[in-house]
Amino acid sequence: LKYDFCACHLATGDMLRAAVGAETPTGLKAKAAMEAGELVSDEIVCGIIAENIDSPKCSKGFILDGFPRTLPQAEMLNTMLEKTGASLTKVIHFDLPDDVVVKRVTGRRIHPGSGRSYHTMFKPPKVANVDDVTGEPLIQRKDDNEETIVTRLQSYHTKTSPLIDFYKQQGILATVNADQSISEVYKQVTSVLPGKV
Repeated sequence: LKYDFCACHLATGDMLRAAVGAETPTGLKAKAAMEAGELVSDEIVCGIIAENIDSPKCSKGFILDGFPRTLPQAEMLNTMLEKTGASLTKVIHFDLPDDVVVKRVTGRRIHPGSGRSYHTMFKPPKVANVDDVTGEPLIQRKDDNEETIVTRLQSYHTKTSPLIDFYKQQGILATVNADQSISEVYKQVTSVLPGKV
């Protein structure tokens, strides 16, 4: 999507780490919170998103990944976007049964150096647990286990799923059946997005 739509990909975790590393004003606030053992506040995350949306790399649009996750975050995001003159044009809801989510996440393997992603069932590397490009070992993230995923799904159903109705009421929600191949899911996603380059 990033390349096909000439949009910048704003993943909150990546942006947070980059802002801390670059010591931006918002990054310094985030660093102080993390060093104090606190969660980074919604205000800080919105500030980091605002810093990125205003950057030249996002002049043709942006894809938010991992945010918002709660109604208060969505409301804060709307307020922040209004101030910058930006707006969301589409929100994609990837509809997927919980048991499939568990299978997909527990089978995920990552190459730490590049972020390349593999899956033991759906996209295995040529050699088990080895990156196809570098030959280096792949890792399974510590939180990619069934116990953690079940807890996250419970949190999703209570805190994040209300966003479905929130964005449906704004007329910008599109639901995609994510229990299909990558190419089929991608085809569905691109069919609901405006402006493919």
